[in-house]
Amino acid sequence: MNVPEILIKGNVYTDEATLKRFSRDASSYRIEPQMVVEPDGEEDVLKVLEYARKTGGSITCRSGGSGLSGASIGTGTILNFKPLMNRIHIVDDEIIAEPGVVLDDFLKQIEKQGLMLPVVPSSSALCALGGNIGTRSTGPRTARYGTIDSFVSSLKFITAGGEVIDTRENLPAFLEKGLLEIQERYLADTESRELFERRPFIAGGYNIRAFSQYRDPRELATHLLVGSIGTLGIITEIRLKVIPFRPSQGTYVAVFRNPDELGEAINKVSEPRPSAMEFVDNATMSHIHGRILKVEDSSIMGALIVEFDESIDQAKYGRTILESFNLFRLIEVPVGSKEETELWAERRRILPSLWAYAMEKGWIVPSIIDDMTLHLKDFTPIFQGLQKLMDDLGHEIAVFGPIGLGGLHARPFFKKQNGDVVKQIMNVSQETFHMLQKYGGTLIGEHNAGRSRSVYLEMELKEAFRYLRDVKTLFDPDDVLNPNTIFDLDPITLHMDLSR
Repeated sequence: MNVPEILIKGNVYTDEATLKRFSRDASSYRIEPQMVVEPDGEEDVLKVLEYARKTGGSITCRSGGSGLSGASIGTGTILNFKPLMNRIHIVDDEIIAEPGVVLDDFLKQIEKQGLMLPVVPSSSALCALGGNIGTRSTGPRTARYGTIDSFVSSLKFITAGGEVIDTRENLPAFLEKGLLEIQERYLADTESRELFERRPFIAGGYNIRAFSQYRDPRELATHLLVGSIGTLGIITEIRLKVIPFRPSQGTYVAVFRNPDELGEAINKVSEPRPSAMEFVDNATMSHIHGRILKVEDSSIMGALIVEFDESIDQAKYGRTILESFNLFRLIEVPVGSKEETELWAERRRILPSLWAYAMEKGWIVPSIIDDMTLHLKDFTPIFQGLQKLMDDLGHEIAVFGPIGLGGLHARPFFKKQNGDVVKQIMNVSQETFHMLQKYGGTLIGEHNAGRSRSVYLEMELKEAFRYLRDVKTLFDPDDVLNPNTIFDLDPITLHMDLSR
C-alpha cells in the first residue's frame, strides 16, 4: 500500500523487511501482515482503525510479541505499541500505563516507590503490559495473588466501531444493554454456569465468570477485556492497583524422586498459601545448566520451588510440610541473597534454554501443549501421561510451570526424521486435550487461546461456547479485531513454521 495514505504522528511500515519481522512472534506460527503501524497515542489508533474499516482490513494488537499462542500476528495491520505508547504515571497506589511499556521497566519504576505488582510472568524482560492484560497473565506468584485481572481497576479502549470508552465512566447504551442481557441469560443457565465454574481458575478464553462476579456493566467490560487477546477492543490505557513491596520470608527448593510424592506435596504445601510454587522436571533442569536447579542424580524426577511472603512462621510451616516427604534434597535459599536472585534467574532461563537445545539438535519445539491448567490433585497422572505419550512416539519432553494454581507448561521436542512430524504434532495436541478433559483440566490456560489451541475451546465448552460468541458479536460484530484466534477452527498446524 501507499504509506502516506495514513497520516499519523507515529510510523507506518510496509517494507519487506519489517513485514517479515512482524510475521512472527514467540509462537510457532508465521503470517505476514499487510502493514505495521507504531501508533503514538489514541488519535493514531483511531485513524488506523478507520482505514482498516474502509478497506475491509483487520487489526491485530502487539505489545512485546512474546506470546506463545500466535495471537499477536495476523494478515491485516499490526498495531505495535511498544516503541511509542509506553508511558507510565503513578497516582497514589494506582498506576496509569500504556500498553507498550515493557514489564521489567514498569516494575523498576514502581519499585522506586516501594510498590510491587505481584503477578509477573517469567518473560518480564520481553513482554509488555498490553500483552499481559490481553492474555490475563499469571506468573510464579499466581499461587497466592491470582491473575493480573485481580489488579486491574479500569481500562481505556477503542471499540471496533471507533468509539473511545473509559470503563471508569458510563458505557455507551448499546454496550451496557448488551452486557446486561448476556448476564441475565447466563445467570439463568445453570448448566453453562456450572461448567465455567468447574474450569480451572486460570483457564483461558473470555472471562465469562465475570458475569457471576460483577453487577456493574463497567466492571463487566473491564474484566471481559482482560484476557480477550485484542479481540474485543484496542486497549490504550491501563489502570492498575499495586501493593506495598513484600519480600520473601522463606524460599525452598524441594527435589523429589517419586512423582506420587511430588503430587501429594503440591496439594499439601498449597494449604498455607505460598506466594509462589513452581514445578520443574528433571528434563527441564538438565537443559538449564543451573547451579541450584540441577539434576544431581539419575533418580531425580523433578523439583518444587516454593516461596512464602506472609511471615516467618508461615515459611517454617511450609518447610515442615516439605520435610515430611522422602526428598532427595531440600534446599533453603537465604532470603535476600544472591542465591535467591540466581534461583529466579534460572527459572526465567527455562524457555530460552529449551529453544537453544532444540536448535542445537535440529529439532522442532512447537508451542502446542505449553499452556495446560489442571486441578492439583490430578498432577501425577497427567504428568506421567505426558511422558508416556512422548515416549511412545520416541520424542523427548520437558515439563515445568506455575503449578500453584494448576498451571503446567510442556514442551515436546519433535525429531524431524521420526516420521510425519505434522501428523505427530496433531496427535500430541489432540491426545493431550482428551487427557486433560478426562481430568477436568484444559489445554487453554494462562497464555490464552490463539492459533495453537482455539480449535479446542468450542470442543471443551460445547453449548456454553455461545456466550463467547455473544460477547464477541456485541463488542466486534464485523470481526475486525484479531480475527482467526479465539474462534479459529483451522487445524493448529496451519501457518505453523516447522523450521523453528
